[in-house]
Amino acid sequence: FCTLGPASMNKEVITRLTELGASLFRINLSHTRLEDLADVIELIRSYTNVPVCLDTEGAQVRTSTFVDGKISVKENEILVIPRKQVRGTAKSFNLYPSKVFEDLDLGDFISIDFNAVLVRVIECREDVIRLRVLHGGEIGSNKAVTVERSIVLPALTEKDILALKIGRSMHIKHVALSFANFASDVKEIRSHAGADALVISKIECRNGVQNLEKIAALSDAILIDRGDLSREFPVEHIPALQKQITVRSKAM
Repeated sequence: FCTLGPASMNKEVITRLTELGASLFRINLSHTRLEDLADVIELIRSYTNVPVCLDTEGAQVRTSTFVDGKISVKENEILVIPRKQVRGTAKSFNLYPSKVFEDLDLGDFISIDFNAVLVRVIECREDVIRLRVLHGGEIGSNKAVTVERSIVLPALTEKDILALKIGRSMHIKHVALSFANFASDVKEIRSHAGADALVISKIECRNGVQNLEKIAALSDAILIDRGDLSREFPVEHIPALQKQITVRSKAM
């Protein structure tokens, strides 16, 4: 299961990975523009017969794009999340999907990126949310954001739905569901990818672990994302958790 990106999206790498036995080539929709998707699929297919898998953005919060690619924040600085869309800077940026603006509450703790920047919501207004930095560091564009309580997000983003439509028109059969939370999420992705689609449900959040049996029963495969799981579980628990997920999935 090989992910292709800017550095590997070429004949030499794709051909060599095919020779080495790659069984799926993954396109990460979180880092692929919708307008480029069809061309990317065609490029991969021009060099290999290995199937392409579309990996959705899924029910995850991310940072917006920063003007300079990333920002650096320090302890006790105040950051602003405006309701309206802005160009991201060191003082003001959006979160994606925009719906999350409505879900944040006063006092929420939020972890940003794997450099573990930690902030807390100190003010919620109609037009803006203010955050105080508790632990500084660097924040990159389009990086994972974890709110330290359960927030219900749609299983698929609008971009995911459009991408799956493109994939279906190009006879893509393999899809990966990021941040599978509930069995209903698997049903939803099938409704867009087609009844004959092969669905890989990614277990990378607490709800996914809790609802694993129901998710696995409706999925064709389970993928364990240890990195994202470590954002919601202590990292020292991940090896045992991985074994538990494997055993429970195989039992279905």
